[in-house]
Amino acid sequence: MLQDARMSLTSHLKDPRSPISRFLAEQFPGTKAVLTDYRERLARFPAPLLPRAEAGLKPEYRMLGHTIDHRLRISLGAPTGAPIKEGIVRAVLDDDGWPSRDVIRAVQQAGDVMLEELARFESDAGQPLSLGPAEEERLIRLCHVASSFEAIFRHCGWMRGNTLGLCAPGSTLDDLVDAVADYVVNDIRQQMQLAAHSGPFEALRLLDASARICGPVFDGSLQVGGADADFILDGTLIDCKATIHPERISRSEIYQLAGYLLLDYSNTHSISTVALYLSRQGALIDWSVEDFLGLLGARHDLATLREACCHALTGGQHGTPLPFPDPAHPLPRPRAASPALQPSLFDQQD
Repeated sequence: MLQDARMSLTSHLKDPRSPISRFLAEQFPGTKAVLTDYRERLARFPAPLLPRAEAGLKPEYRMLGHTIDHRLRISLGAPTGAPIKEGIVRAVLDDDGWPSRDVIRAVQQAGDVMLEELARFESDAGQPLSLGPAEEERLIRLCHVASSFEAIFRHCGWMRGNTLGLCAPGSTLDDLVDAVADYVVNDIRQQMQLAAHSGPFEALRLLDASARICGPVFDGSLQVGGADADFILDGTLIDCKATIHPERISRSEIYQLAGYLLLDYSNTHSISTVALYLSRQGALIDWSVEDFLGLLGARHDLATLREACCHALTGGQHGTPLPFPDPAHPLPRPRAASPALQPSLFDQQD
């Protein structure tokens, strides 16, 4: 299968030797403080909704996460994004002959029709969080199909197990939509109800269009594989999590937020707050940038950290290195474990 060198921010963070992993670990030693605060606030919310798959089916949690993300984006008036569109293009990249060329041709044609249908939901005024029963069901199924195209984009081509590759040659968009399991529709519908009634999205979707950014990219995105976040809404950087185990949020998710924050080198997005949105609880847990950096144990202001991050990620070609540390307040010592044996940030638990 043809591939390119694209990697997500999370992929870079999984490698403890990557420049972004090393920078975050050295500059933000206080993830435990952030997680303690997060878990104290998490306790105020009800238990997360659980998907109820039909007998014999196992919920596809990752795909459900992508699907709720797309459905929320539609409520914000942004039904399609670069990952979906590029996924349709990259569907030509098979996995050692799977799926067949006939299936690929059908999937790409269906994808083009899907984009046309989703484009009807683009609106500066946003969209309701819940439509009529039949229209909502159709839209959720479309979002799930779109998520499969995003998976192709993220994997730089097909990966076996993608349900789009199981369709018959000559399948249409309606065939792909009808193949989406009923439990997906029920699960996403419930998450959208939480977003509307006890969650924050009813107010967020009514923000001025200029205050709603879906899939934002940053000055430093290309240096970590083209990283794109979920939302920036009224200056709040939001990462959506559809986890059934919110108590297991760990340093990896905190560093992901911190990474996005630092990659906005020129402060293009004027981020003032960072947040995790737990879609199965309708819970938005946020921190002001000042509080977030303080809890993380940062010893420099945001502008200085952004310049230094740019310097680290470009091999010193751009940005400005950090000032020499004050001997009275030394920076944390690097972890003693060898890079080859050291667990990744994503594998560690606080």
